[in-house]
Formats: sequence, structure tokens, C-alpha cells
Amino acid sequence: MNRCSPSALAAAIRAAVAGLAALAILGCATAPRAELNLAQAGGSAAPETVPDAPPDVDLTGALLYQLMAAELALQRGDAGSAFATYLSVARQTRDPRIARRATEIAVAGRAGAPALEAASLWRELAPESRDARQAYALLLAGSGQLEEAEPLFAASLRESPQPALELAQIQRALSRAEDRAAAYATLERLAAPLLDQPALAADVYLTLAIGAHEAGLPERALQSAHAALALRPDDQRTLLSVAQLLSRPQEKDDASGRAQALQLLASFLQRQPQATEVRLTYARLLLADGQRAAAVSQFEQALAADAASLDALYALGVLALDERPPRNRARDFFERYLQVLETTGMPTHDPDPAYLNLARIAEDERRYDEALQWLARIDDGRQLFNALLRRAVILAKMQRVEEARRLLADASPAGDEQRQQLAIADGQVLREARRFDESYQVLAAALERSPDDTALLYDTAMAAERLDRVDEMERLLRRLMQLKPDDAHAYNALGYTLADRNLRLPEAHELIGKALDLAPDDPHVIDSMGWVYFRMGNFAKARELLERAYSLRPEAEIGAHLGEVLWALGEQDAARRVWREVRAGEPDNETLSSTLARLQVRL
Repeated sequence: MNRCSPSALAAAIRAAVAGLAALAILGCATAPRAELNLAQAGGSAAPETVPDAPPDVDLTGALLYQLMAAELALQRGDAGSAFATYLSVARQTRDPRIARRATEIAVAGRAGAPALEAASLWRELAPESRDARQAYALLLAGSGQLEEAEPLFAASLRESPQPALELAQIQRALSRAEDRAAAYATLERLAAPLLDQPALAADVYLTLAIGAHEAGLPERALQSAHAALALRPDDQRTLLSVAQLLSRPQEKDDASGRAQALQLLASFLQRQPQATEVRLTYARLLLADGQRAAAVSQFEQALAADAASLDALYALGVLALDERPPRNRARDFFERYLQVLETTGMPTHDPDPAYLNLARIAEDERRYDEALQWLARIDDGRQLFNALLRRAVILAKMQRVEEARRLLADASPAGDEQRQQLAIADGQVLREARRFDESYQVLAAALERSPDDTALLYDTAMAAERLDRVDEMERLLRRLMQLKPDDAHAYNALGYTLADRNLRLPEAHELIGKALDLAPDDPHVIDSMGWVYFRMGNFAKARELLERAYSLRPEAEIGAHLGEVLWALGEQDAARRVWREVRAGEPDNETLSSTLARLQVRL
């Protein structure tokens, strides 16, 4: 009678199910063992310190049938049946490896109670197994049974060769507990013995800081973070961890943590100006704080210190996209980014976003063939679908509308989201061809299939506005506001449309004010607010806002609005100067053209 380990047997059965029966039988003794993915439960995948020592299992026909049926059920997606079979066989054979397999199946299926049941059996059958104990403890913590989990975690910490890392893994498991305060108290008790070990204390304090933050205890988090930094004041890793923790949003809207993080980073850079990674983190945090000019300065200093800094090159390229056309600086940064990437072959950085941005620059400058060439370099990965959508829009701008639509029609969407993106792109292609009614029909049909898709609601509303169906546009945008009340674009679009048509100006002001609360630095929202003030006769306020919007994003539509306000204020030379600037970059912009025609201005 054939004998082999049941976990190896499971792998052999999976091969047999795939039609490799002879190989499965011959490979029974050496088939790879299935590993429990403890990371799904929040733990580590450390190797066993004490291997399972189960009894030999007679590979009877009945047992083979049961295990094969379980694997077939798993392949069909019936994890419940597979789990039930494995658990039953584990109880029958008293083999911990089959109990482990049952635990794996339940954890993969996110079935908490069954996973806990299987892990309990696994630990009973292999009481010396560290993996069994750890899996059981993690599942206990996830189910809120903290008192039962704590002594198991404590034992794992005592035995671990890396107790600080072990504690961090335990913290991630405890963060899933419903009673966050009790979970943090458990973490503190587990950490207490480790704080007496100088080599571990800083890492332990960092873990406590993260745990306190996730438990909603910001003051405790700050205390632990500063304790960690006091122990290692010149360690970049510790500083970056503390800064990241401080800059995380709290439950209350409080910018004090980010301010403290900025102060710590700035102070560190005074002591160690060559700390490039710290400088890059400081720059990103400045950008998140709305300090754009200061962030650009820090990225430039990082690049001056390291001309091959991919992070600095890419960030400066993205920030330069907001400059007035032609966007030569942005192009230069992205091309240098690609050159460094090609030279160094850094696997952690992806060239595709740079290709997309270079295509965007070429598209904005009406160099459509070049834009298509950049997009053609994207032949795999996450950006491939985005590249296809941009290709279609660019083809439409080249008057190759039917070719663009065929490209979209031949695409194979991976799910509903991509299917809806294809419909949105098709609508944009038709809009570029000024086939506004067809554009609306395509989007409305897609919206009928997915009535609560927020992207489709927005684009269909904009298509309705093109047909002067303002009531329909408003209905769709109001629905979008219900589904996504923090979407600034919905409030802005409706408010601007009302203001542009000189309708319900107080309501338009209120809508745009809501958008501005949600996106205070968005140049398009600022432009809308300036425009509604212009419609309401407050030219001074309109000018202030439109000049700010134009400084943030010197686009033709914003420039057209600013020029009209300057014209109304009698500053005709200044108005012409702004209009000439934006016409150089976007000579066919409809808003600019209609403004000049309405005011009978020749530049």
C-alpha cells in the first residue's frame, strides 16, 4: 500500500486532477508542501521551528477519493465543501498536516470561524508546532478573543529570533480586533518585557506608536514615536517611520501631526543635508501640505545631490506639467528619468507612467504622431489599458474617428470598470468629432447598464450640457452628489454651468463654495468661483480669484475668463496679453474663441 505525507498528497492530487496521473503518483513522496499564508491573517511566514510529526496515513481508495473530491471542489470555487472534507479527514486521521490544509483553505476564503476551528485542531494535533500556535493566536485575536491569544503571542515572542519584528506582526493582527482599546492594552503588555532590552527598545516604541495611532490614541502615539526618536535621533529609518506616523490623518481633522513631522524632517536635514531619502520625504510632505514652491525646491536640491534620483526626476516632471506650454522642463525631466532608468535598470521603477506623461505633453502641443509613438512603447502592465484609451482620443483629434472607435470596440475589458471606461472614451471620441448627440447616446446607454457609476454620471451630465439639456445635466449631477457627496467636480460643474448661463447665481455661488471647501487648491474650482463673482458684478473679487487660478494652471479657459474680467475693468492691454499667451498654447479653444468673438476683439 502506498504511503506519503498528506500535504504532499494534496499537491499530487492537484496534479492528477490536471491530468498528470502518472507524474502525481511518482511524485507523491517529493511533491511540494502547501504553505499556510500567515500573512493573510496578519502574521509572518517564518519556517517551522518544530516540524509536524504525524502518523503514517494509509492511502486507501476511500481516502484518496475524499481528498481528490476536495481538491476538485476547490478548483470549482466550492471552498466550503473542500474545507469540510479536509477537516473531517483531519479528525479521522489525526494528521496535523491535513488540519493545516483545512486552515489554509478557510483563511484563503476569509472564513473566520471555520479557520479558527481548523487551527484549533491543528494546534491540538501538533502542540509543539510554532506555526500552529501562531496561526491559532492570530485567528483568536482576529475574532476578538484577546485573553486566549495573549499567552500564545507571549510564547512566540520568547522563542522568536527577531522579537521586535514578531511584535510588529502581532500588532497588525491586533489592529483587526473590534475592541481597539483592549487590543492596544494587550500590545502594551506584550511589549513591556522587550522595552528593557536596549537593542530592541526603539523598534518596540515604533510598533507601540503605530498601534496607538490605529487604536485612536494620538497622544499615546506621539509619546511612543518621540521615545523611539530619542533613542535613535540620527537614524534615518527611525526618523522616516516617525514622520510617516505623524503625518497620517487622525480621526479628527488636525494638522498638528503633519506640522511636527515637517519640523522634525527640516531639523534633521540641517544636521545631515546629504540625507536624500529624508529630503525626498520632506518634499512629498510639503507638497501634501500645499507648499508647492517649497516642495519643488526640496526636489531640486535632492536632484542636485543625486543627478540620477529617479524619484526627484519624476516628481519634478509631474510638477512641471502645470507650467505654461510648451512644457519643455517637464519633457526634459521625464526623458532624463527614462535615460537613468535604462542605464540603471531599476526594477522598482516603471517607465510606463513617464511614457504616458510624455504622450500627454505631445498631445497638448498637437504633436499627435509623437504622442502615439510614446504610447506605443507601453506594451504590458497596468498602464496598457490607459494607453489604449489615450490612443483612441488622440486618433479622434487627428480626424481618424472611425479608427479610434474600432480600437475601442475591439478592446477586451477586464470587468465592468474597464467596460465603463471604454464607453466614456467612446463618448469623448465622438465629442472630439463634434457628434454631440451620438456622444450623449453612447454614454446614456452605458449609464442605463450601470446607473450608479459615478464616472458615467459625470460624463453623461457633461454630454447633456453640450446639448443644452441643463435639466438633465442637473438631475444626473444631483444623483452623483447623493452617491459621492465629497466629489468637488459635481458641485463645481453644476455651479459653473448655472453661472455661465447667468442662472440662479446665489445657488451657483453656494454650489461652487461647497466645491471649494472640498478642493480649496483646485484651479478649475477657483476659476468657477471667480467667474460667478464676475457674473454677480464683483469684478475685484473675480480678478483676485482668476489670477490665482491662472497662476496655478495657465489654461486657455481660465485665461479667457481672466482676460474678460480685465477687459471689463478697462485694462485692455493686460487682457490682450493674457489672451495671446493662452492662444499660443491652445489656438482652437472654444471658450477663448467665443470670448474674443463676443467682445469683438482682434489680437
